[in-house]
Amino acid sequence: MSDRSGSIIILFFLVLVVGYCFLMTRPPAPVPASAPADQFSAARAFRYLQEFAQVPHPIGSPEHDRVRDYLLAQIAQLGLTPEVQRTTGVTPRFQAAGVVENVATRLKGASGSTSAVVLVAHYDSVAAGPGAGDDGAGVAALLEVARDLRSGPTLRNDIVFLFTDGEEAGLLGAAAFVAEHPWFKDARVVVNFEARGNAGESQLFETSPGNGHLVELFANAAPHRAGSSLTYEIYKHMPNDTDMTLFKKAGIAGLNFAFIGHWEAYHSPLDNPQQLDLSSLQQHGENALSLARSLGNADLSKLQDRDAVFFSLPGGLFIHYSTRFVWPLAILGAVAFMVVSFYANSRFKVRWTRPLLALLAWLIVVLVSAVTAAALAKAISWLHLHWLPEGNTVQNAPYLLCLFGILLALHASLWKWLRRKFHSSALCLGGALLTLLFVLAVSAWLPGGSYVFAWPLLAILLATSTVAFRPHKLSAAALAGLCILSLPVLLIFVPLLKGFYLALGFTAMGGPVLGAMFVLLLILLSPLLDALLERTGRWVPLVALLFAIGFFILGAATAPYSDAHPKPSLMAYALDADSGKAQWASSAARLDSWTSQIVGNSPTRGRLPGFFPDWFAIEFFLSSAPALPLLPPQAELVDTSVNDDIRTLHLRISSPRRAPVISISAPDAKIIDSKINGHSLGSPAEARWNSGQKWAVDFSNASSGGSDGTGIEIELRVQGTGPLKLVLVDRSSGVSAVPGKNVPPRPPDSMPVHWGAITMVRRSFTF
Repeated sequence: MSDRSGSIIILFFLVLVVGYCFLMTRPPAPVPASAPADQFSAARAFRYLQEFAQVPHPIGSPEHDRVRDYLLAQIAQLGLTPEVQRTTGVTPRFQAAGVVENVATRLKGASGSTSAVVLVAHYDSVAAGPGAGDDGAGVAALLEVARDLRSGPTLRNDIVFLFTDGEEAGLLGAAAFVAEHPWFKDARVVVNFEARGNAGESQLFETSPGNGHLVELFANAAPHRAGSSLTYEIYKHMPNDTDMTLFKKAGIAGLNFAFIGHWEAYHSPLDNPQQLDLSSLQQHGENALSLARSLGNADLSKLQDRDAVFFSLPGGLFIHYSTRFVWPLAILGAVAFMVVSFYANSRFKVRWTRPLLALLAWLIVVLVSAVTAAALAKAISWLHLHWLPEGNTVQNAPYLLCLFGILLALHASLWKWLRRKFHSSALCLGGALLTLLFVLAVSAWLPGGSYVFAWPLLAILLATSTVAFRPHKLSAAALAGLCILSLPVLLIFVPLLKGFYLALGFTAMGGPVLGAMFVLLLILLSPLLDALLERTGRWVPLVALLFAIGFFILGAATAPYSDAHPKPSLMAYALDADSGKAQWASSAARLDSWTSQIVGNSPTRGRLPGFFPDWFAIEFFLSSAPALPLLPPQAELVDTSVNDDIRTLHLRISSPRRAPVISISAPDAKIIDSKINGHSLGSPAEARWNSGQKWAVDFSNASSGGSDGTGIEIELRVQGTGPLKLVLVDRSSGVSAVPGKNVPPRPPDSMPVHWGAITMVRRSFTF
């Protein structure tokens, strides 16, 4: 086979497989409303979504009440009996509390047992977006699943449909269900549905410990399975939470699903029904329906099993096996490495030191690649902050491809230089040794992610031993063998890179991860790339650099914010009632014409201490604002007592202007115990963002008041008998109309995020 023909075949193979990986890691096509009654139809579920997710409906808002009533009506129309759990939910992990209204219904099973499968989605949204993906898609999917199950045969077990409230305010509805609802004692397994975006595959990204049997049930039941135990391993070490967090903490088995495509829409007006990918809704619903039927007929007393390693491959293949095979696979990889090393030493006189030196070289290459990625991400961000038009650089695929072009050029150039220093077999073995080290490390600390390196290691060793040690021209059979043995690497790593990009973006943190993983992919493809670079090593770096330049230009041209891709920011009016001073604040990273009309052309840059907690690290553009005659939040001392140097205070907190959220903190006191509306708030040490164990709580739906409807009731037990300082900040949606200040509406290329536009009033009290 000629060199040119071999190079063309390799390039065609790589493009074909990479394209296949992208095309075949998509959710299934939506099923029309005319589908049989026992099938899940995204079109039917979408009808629900269109009704309740058109505008934001955060907890404590009138629109929230409309959505609640809509859910109750739809459940009743399905022939089920809806229930509303109205109570105060408390989540010490978030230092959060609030009045919630969970909506639930129960489909009775045939066994007569009280054991139940609980399907969960939250129906509240943030103030800035309608929540079509987060989490309207989950709600709509469960309504359609309830209809499907009602039209089919009765299941063995009860199915509980739980639509939680206050998830966005700190998992409050889930906390209330776990703490108080009588149905919780019947829960044996929970399946939760979430989203961070409005597109992409609905993936199994989290499970409970001992998930082997649950994963097997999912693998056998779901028609379009997607997910990864690596994601679960990483998620366990991240500060992210969903309702599933509280169910797992309570010891309930569970599966958690989410789609995260089009991250730009998360907690923004773009998260609307019109822009939701119905394919994602289809996969969400298929997962819910298939698991409801499978778990609904399963023995719920036998769900625990050894953890599983699981991952999906492009084309619908879902692989899962017990973690008991993790270390045998690692040992097999180590033995295979030793065998191939002996073979290389005996046939090609590759001394043992050469793969070790190659290992050191690859480690340096990986490190340099990660640093290069971090530097490029920061440089691009700086350019768009100071010189280029401001835009979305985090989710910008051309910029990522620019990085890959630079790294490919660097790798190809280094390979050409290293090949003069090392035999190609030594370079391949050095890459295999690096992979083996990753296998051992990941098997020890992230066993669910061991598959990422274990299977590619065996593939690279087999490729190295069968065709890479070639003393003569590459034959057609050898080339075919190289391509086939490269498939495990490509089928695992290409979707992995896509997933990391969707999850992390091209940021200062995500860039190094993407850069390192891309170079590891190139190292794992060493036997195949050696055959390519041996013939085309002169022009590959140049072409890669030209592509990088082209993608950089394309990234710079497509990044700027526009009507289709608006600039996200939080706008706030903050009034300190103690000092009588007020400020405008904008979270925008760069001034624009609209922001300047509010904060001026010369604002300062900093945080908003006293209005946001210490852990809220966002910096704002700040400028002075007129002090409006807004009524501040109130704290009334009901009674107090002292016992053994511990002072107990009963207080009533309220917002005269009926703001839906009140933040309460005691920055200088040591709080031993606290209750809100009779519910324990736990210790400050339990909080995820614990700042010096300072006591604080955010109370949502504050306008609903306490048990008597007149205010929030708080009991504090304080160390010492000295004065207690309380700081209250109430928060409402919208920026108040300021006399003499025309607050212009946002232009089409700007959008609110999270809380959107807020008015905050702060006041301190001493008791």
